[in-house]
Amino acid sequence: MPNVLDIPMKKTEDITISDESAYAVFTARKARIEINSTMNRGIQVNSSYKSEQVSIGINDSYLASVTYKRRSYPIYIIASVFFMIVGLLLVAGSSDDSGIVGLIVCVVLSLISLTLFYYTRMARLSFRLADEQDYDILLASSAVNDSDLMQLFIQKILMNSLKVEGFVSDIKPNQKAGIQREIMNKTTSQQLVQPVLPNTEDNTPQLSEDGQFQWNGAEWIPVN
Repeated sequence: MPNVLDIPMKKTEDITISDESAYAVFTARKARIEINSTMNRGIQVNSSYKSEQVSIGINDSYLASVTYKRRSYPIYIIASVFFMIVGLLLVAGSSDDSGIVGLIVCVVLSLISLTLFYYTRMARLSFRLADEQDYDILLASSAVNDSDLMQLFIQKILMNSLKVEGFVSDIKPNQKAGIQREIMNKTTSQQLVQPVLPNTEDNTPQLSEDGQFQWNGAEWIPVN
């Protein structure tokens, strides 16, 4: 299972998903990995670290699976808390300087355990081919903050390998029915507003030139 680079990537610079492609960039200090999956063009993995540059092309027909795995070792957290408690007990139960020395030793061991916990938290993005060969990309635990976006990225890569067009969706099947019901309720609740037409009839009375008679539509009548 060869690693694309032997150092873990610390940050996700970009993950872009479109109708026909999936693109991601992971970076670390002086290191960079680009993954570009395009329909009918395969998967291209480009990496650079200092003066080292590697380009890997993967045929969609040979892609068996894409796996994202993240793990940690909570035993180091337990050990860190244990050493801290032991140090406090040594200080409380000792009347001389030996308790202070024991506390210092326990604090150092606690910090080492805590450092090991964060150092061993590792993620791995693996491309497995049909011949059981893997290409692994090492990622720090903090490199991927949005696991849902990573799932969509993997889903789009698999769709491209199967020649399936379209944009991936993060809407679950049980959510689609609720969205459809909401749209139908909004449609039925809308009321059509009838336009109010202006009255074009002019009912203003017409007076004669001398103002003594008014035309009622049939004859002139005297104005009271």
